Order: sequence, then structure tokens, then C-alpha cells
Amino acid sequence: MTLPAAEGTKRPQTPVRVPGVASTAIYGLVSAAGTQATVLGTSAHAVWLLVDDRVLVISTSDSTRLPNGVQIAAGSSSDLFRMVHHGATIDIGHGRIMLEGVAVTINRWWDPRPTLTATTEADLATAINGLPTDVPDIDPAPLRAALMANSAGGILHSARLLLGKGSGLTPEGDDYLAGALAGTRLLGEALRRDRTAALIAGVSVPLAKLADARTTSFSASLIHAALRGQVAEPAGALLRAFTGRGDIASSHESLLHVGHSSGPALAAGMVMAAHALIESASGA
Repeated sequence: MTLPAAEGTKRPQTPVRVPGVASTAIYGLVSAAGTQATVLGTSAHAVWLLVDDRVLVISTSDSTRLPNGVQIAAGSSSDLFRMVHHGATIDIGHGRIMLEGVAVTINRWWDPRPTLTATTEADLATAINGLPTDVPDIDPAPLRAALMANSAGGILHSARLLLGKGSGLTPEGDDYLAGALAGTRLLGEALRRDRTAALIAGVSVPLAKLADARTTSFSASLIHAALRGQVAEPAGALLRAFTGRGDIASSHESLLHVGHSSGPALAAGMVMAAHALIESASGA
């Protein structure tokens, strides 16, 4: 027999169970046992979690799929995140994330590192023709020059100028830098530029430390991902289109609608990186 709850008390609430698709970049994090995270913030569209020094994002199905995130099979109109509170401690492990009132079970994975088709400088130039490389309040010249010169020191200097520039969870300067880094790494591979891969590998550790010190934890996590060639799903679609897999106009338009300024800055950074690769001397 089930006894009635005492007056003035509430029965424990059964969490809503919802499936999710997760980035393979966080496989080790969510598959391990006994991990705890702290809620950094919430909205109708997302919950941001701090796990050690990494940020993990749980987002709704009508939000952008991120390289450091899990996208659940429910839209923002479901209001599932209303019970999640800032500062709360939640458990992660064995493919589950136990938010307040919501239990997310990972049942699918996606790779945030897009596979690009081999291309040539001439074909890439045709693909990006007419796409903007500039965004308001961002000077692309130092970073473009550093990429063209294959200069690790120049990239780090440019990163200092860009990191944290602008407002929001992901400042515009960070988004531009992330687009340029991911574009350089991935398009460099598509162009078979061995020197480009070595360049990004060489700046990865000091640039990641700069990001940790100069911008938000969330934005720094996206910079770390960009250095590995991992990007949000719409950014990956545009990069694939640059090398012949997809429609460039529609992919570019889709990325422009991500966030308030994030999408345009990401897109411009990737296009600028493509121009720098085309204009630079051929790699080994």
C-alpha cells in the first residue's frame, strides 16, 4: 500500500526522459562514470555546464548543433529547461546527463569535424567568389597576413587582438578567429597543404591558453574545438560546400542566421582563411 504524502510535503518528481544526439568530441566526457558538472546558465534553448575547465552545452532541437554539445529531441517550446537552476550540480556518466527534472540519454552521435573533398586553389577561389570576409568592428588584416606568411607568431599576436572583442557568450572576435582557424586547418588539408597542418598544430597549445585567459569559458571551448577542426553543424556544411559537397549559397545563408553575430563572423573567418590559403605560397 502506498501511504499518502505528509501534508506540506511534495512527492519527488520523476524526471522527463528525452533522447539526445551528442558530438563525438565529448564522447569520453559523457561516457565515463561519476562525472559532475555545474550549471553555468540556462535559457529556453540551452543549458551550459562547466565540467572541470570545459563547457558542455545541452540544447533543444531548434538550436544549432554545437561541437561541444548534446542536442535533445525536444524544441524550446517544451520548456524542459525551466527546472534547471544556475549553480546546480548535476551528474554525467554512462551516456546520461541528469539535469534537474530532465534525464538526457545519448542514443546517437555526430562528428563535428567535417570531411572535405580534395580541391584545388582554382576551384576553391571559384567557390568563395563574392562571399564577404569582413564583419563590423573586426580588422582581418593582421590575421590574414599571418596566415599567408605561415607565421605562428603572427597568428598568436592576431589572436590577442581578437579574443574577447565584442559582447556576448561568444564575442565576435572569437567567432571570427574560430572560423579562420577551423577553415585554415580543414581547407589546408583539402588542398594537401602539409605546412598548414603543422602551423595549426604548432599554435594549438599557446592559443588555447590565450583563449582560456582572455575570453568566456564557453567561447574558449569553441576555440579549442576549432583548433581541432571541429565546428558547429552549419559551419561544417559550408566548408563541405566549399569543396563541392553541397550548395554554397544556401549553406552560407544558413550559417548567417546562427546567433546574433556568431554566424556571420564564423562565415567571414572561414572565407578569409580560404583567401589566405589561395594567395599564400604553395605548401610542401
